[in-house]
Amino acid sequence: MGWRRVTEGQQAVIYDTHGNGRLVIGPARVYLFSETIVYLSRFVATQFQYLEVKYRNGQKSNVPGPTEMFQNPLDMESIQQKEATILDANHLLVVYKQNQGHIERRIVQGPAVFVPTAEEWLHEFVWHGSDPQNPGHWIPMRNKFNLLRQVPDQFYYNVRDVRTNDDTLLLVNLMLFVELVEVETMLNFTHDPMADFINAVSSDIITFASKTSYEEFLQQTHHLNSLETYPQLTSRAERIGFRVTKVVYCGYTASKALQNTHDTAIETRTRLKLEKESSEQEQNLLEFSLKREKERSKLKQELERQEQEHMQELGRMKQKVELEMEKLKHEAQLEMDIKQAETTVAIKKAENEQKALFMQRLKDLGVDMTKYTLSLIPDYAVEKEVIVGPTHTTSNRMTHI
Repeated sequence: MGWRRVTEGQQAVIYDTHGNGRLVIGPARVYLFSETIVYLSRFVATQFQYLEVKYRNGQKSNVPGPTEMFQNPLDMESIQQKEATILDANHLLVVYKQNQGHIERRIVQGPAVFVPTAEEWLHEFVWHGSDPQNPGHWIPMRNKFNLLRQVPDQFYYNVRDVRTNDDTLLLVNLMLFVELVEVETMLNFTHDPMADFINAVSSDIITFASKTSYEEFLQQTHHLNSLETYPQLTSRAERIGFRVTKVVYCGYTASKALQNTHDTAIETRTRLKLEKESSEQEQNLLEFSLKREKERSKLKQELERQEQEHMQELGRMKQKVELEMEKLKHEAQLEMDIKQAETTVAIKKAENEQKALFMQRLKDLGVDMTKYTLSLIPDYAVEKEVIVGPTHTTSNRMTHI
């Protein structure tokens, strides 16, 4: 008995003595008389969640967030908060739905936030999964998931019990690159693509090894990197909606005794090869030294020849310069002599002109030029010759003593 308060944001169910209940939504204030109040649990879902509601009549509904609900025990069995499935751009979901007795299937491609309806459920993939301790070993039904990646992928696989035609037992290590192309084809024709890949590639490797001996297998391992060696793998992948883009051969493992023998042979071959290469390197080094010495000698001779030619060229140039200097000196002396002679002639001409002017002035003054001329001679003798004959001729002759 007494008053009870149901605040805002709360809900409660009040039961009477007969078990009948009524819902009270706050805010409210109620008086209880021989009654029991039960406050309801509140459930909240964000935009990346949803509420799974199970009703007492067997129905179920999924309410996507953001939302809130109170679990009313009068008509609800339970409420569970669940996470929505978030899909990236390269992921997808396979969703089944019951519709009027028929099962429908659809594919939800990301990016998306997926909330299933009450009639829908997700396809669960159950595939072979790699062993964490040994990536090349695969365990059946180990990989379980709902979100399927639709991007190129790769995985390692070790093909066991591979026997050659000379009864050598090997383990071949491979790396396969695959890509999902058709989802519908994959869903229709296989429940475990990894098991199909493993069986197909094992068949191809066993077939390849059965045609060769151990030594031939070692010599032809490069063929294991070609898709033409894997017809079963490529055809099976195409049939189940996949495409094999590449297969990489990663090596092999043999029995311990055979491996030791092979390792010894490899070590011997490697040692001999290294010795051969070392000897060849020594020979090449010697040939290189001789060649360089020959080139160095040839270069030295060439330098000496060039030096001699340079010295000869310098001698020729020196002689040519000396001849040019001698020629210039001779021409300068000749030019000087010519100028000196011209100067002498010019002086003599000036003296003669001066004398001629002086004589002309004397003549103009009435001086006997003959006597004056004779008087200029310092020493002279005059001979008078008289020739006796019918006539008398007197001749004066000047004789220079």
